[in-house]
Amino acid sequence: MSAAMTAVDVTADWYWEGNVVRALAQFLSESGWTITGLADTRSKARGVDLEATKAGETLVVEAKGYPSSHYRDPRKAAEKKSTNPASQAQQWYSHALLKGMRLQNLYPESKVALAFPDFPRYRTLYGETEGGLRQLGIGLFFVRENGEVTPLDM
Repeated sequence: MSAAMTAVDVTADWYWEGNVVRALAQFLSESGWTITGLADTRSKARGVDLEATKAGETLVVEAKGYPSSHYRDPRKAAEKKSTNPASQAQQWYSHALLKGMRLQNLYPESKVALAFPDFPRYRTLYGETEGGLRQLGIGLFFVRENGEVTPLDM
């Protein structure tokens, strides 16, 4: 396989969804939560990305990564994506919001939260939706490259 045909391993990026979920799971475990479920992000498994319990409370989390500028598909590895990552991040943020609302219906007794890698674009989108998220009762976690997690409205 030529260099141009080699897939870009976006899963190695700290901001890939699976790495965000793993860092959040570690943070929650260290905060006394028991992790009861983790989605297999690599295989694009559907469902709750992370589920945890603590003192009789259940937390369900929808996580997103940050869009890469490269394709994972080996056939397109030499191409740069035409979509601007910041524009695609807005789409991913909106999808996470919708999923959060759906999770509230599926798990009405649980706390629902979203998790994102800590990028300025996601910070801006959070600032633009913070009041609505509070009214909906949806919390949010930002995960930094060093694994540090900032919980908001939790």
